[in-house]
Amino acid sequence: MVRFENVPLLLGLVLVITLAGAPPTKAAGPVCRDAEKFSRASFPEGFLWGTATAAFQVEGAVDEGCRGPSMWDTFTKKYP
Repeated sequence: MVRFENVPLLLGLVLVITLAGAPPTKAAGPVCRDAEKFSRASFPEGFLWGTATAAFQVEGAVDEGCRGPSMWDTFTKKYP
C-alpha cells in the first residue's frame, strides 16, 4: 500500500521552487484609476444607476483597492 504522508511536504516544496524561480512582476499602469477622468459621460445613454454592497465585501479590507480604514475597521480593532 502506498503511503501519502509526505505529499503535502512535496507539494509545498514544488510551490516554493516555482515561486522562487518566477521573476517579480509590476503593474503596467497605476493600480487605482484616476478619479478625475470618471464621469457620467463614461457610460452609455440610458444607463441606470444603482448601488449595493455588503459588509462582507468591504469591511476588513483596509489598504486594499485604494481604500483606507473605515469607522467600523477602527472600532473593531479597538474593541475586538
